[in-house]
Amino acid sequence: MTDSTTDPQAGVARIERTIRARLDELAETLRKQSLAVRVGTSALVAWNPAASATDDPRGQAMNPGLSQYVAIAPDGGSLHWYWCWTGPTRDAPLETEYMCPAEEIDRAAVLITKVLRVDDHDEGRP
Repeated sequence: MTDSTTDPQAGVARIERTIRARLDELAETLRKQSLAVRVGTSALVAWNPAASATDDPRGQAMNPGLSQYVAIAPDGGSLHWYWCWTGPTRDAPLETEYMCPAEEIDRAAVLITKVLRVDDHDEGRP
């Protein structure tokens, strides 16, 4: 009989559950910051609905607003968050940049929120 320490499939399933849990935790934290979030199997995309608010239908079609893809991946035996950036050309693969360890949900949320923030200059806020 095998257990999760000797069964490779059980180990993979455990990692997948952990990845999903971290993605869900980060998504919930971002939603509390008024961001919209869509979660995938190893990444999420967050966007600021305020950045795409417009009454002009042409603007809604042309302006996707502020959005950011963030991936979670193992490295060195633990999980980490990575920024995902588009490549220099349309057909280039995504480029990644290290963000922080995956257990640092609040830190990741603060960084993502800063990137997606829209300043409200009309109310005198910076």
